[in-house]
Amino acid sequence: MLEPTSKGVIRDLQAQGVAIYDNSMLSACITCPRLLYYRHQRGLVPKNQQPSTPLQFGLAVHASLETYYGGSTEHEALKVFVEIFKPFEEMATISPKTGKELGATYTVLYGCSILSEYFRKYKSDAREIVMLETPVAEEISDGVFLAGRIDKVVKGRSGVVFVDYKTSKYIDGFQLNPNPQFMTYKFLTEKLTGEKVSGELDLIGVSKTKDVSLLLRREPFNYTKYQMDEWRKSVIGNVKTLEFYKANNFFPQTWRCKPFYRDCAFLPLCTLPEDGMVERFIEEMYEISYWDPFAEEGD
Repeated sequence: MLEPTSKGVIRDLQAQGVAIYDNSMLSACITCPRLLYYRHQRGLVPKNQQPSTPLQFGLAVHASLETYYGGSTEHEALKVFVEIFKPFEEMATISPKTGKELGATYTVLYGCSILSEYFRKYKSDAREIVMLETPVAEEISDGVFLAGRIDKVVKGRSGVVFVDYKTSKYIDGFQLNPNPQFMTYKFLTEKLTGEKVSGELDLIGVSKTKDVSLLLRREPFNYTKYQMDEWRKSVIGNVKTLEFYKANNFFPQTWRCKPFYRDCAFLPLCTLPEDGMVERFIEEMYEISYWDPFAEEGD
């Protein structure tokens, strides 16, 4: 059996009998309980998995903005982005059909350009920074805790606002309502501050064809008491379902094996003809790495 070097804060608390979950676990449970088991109960990830360039781009942008809002200069913030993202940037490729060069999208130059425009566009934002990249866990029902990591909390004339950064090629299709992640952040921020809060989405677009000034959008949003009550009841219901699977040590399949038109990372395990082959395949094909919002690189 594979053994992790560190299970992380959430797993350590769970081992102590604390019922603590995050949106990644609940989302996996809804998508496919077997996915929840392999990814979050066992902590499995494919060996030698190539880093996702868009994910690394987003992590570098987050780190740059945290540096900037933490009091550093624009130059220092851009330097952080370059240091983190440079090993993962895309290179130009040659089209097999035309033989022409196809320019890369996720590049250091592009990241610096969009961040520089972000700093310029929102330079006049005078709101007080309350928290940056803050991991939080709060009790959502008796003995059950919900955890998350909030990018930024600010306070101004309109009150307390939690801010979430999103980098995406699809900025026109982002759904704000309902959005369980943002509802979680509203719940956590209100518990943490003791005040009513609203949300703000900072969309940072990625495109080779559009001017960077057109790819930045800041959208305020909020949820009513009824919406939050329905969200809370749904979370509690999903937690009960998750705990039922754990208590029975059985995590059923839903056969959603191609999310976003790509094979699930655990599809090879779900296609094995015999139970005795599972652990051997896990040893050969996977390693252990638990995602944790309390870790340094939580998202």
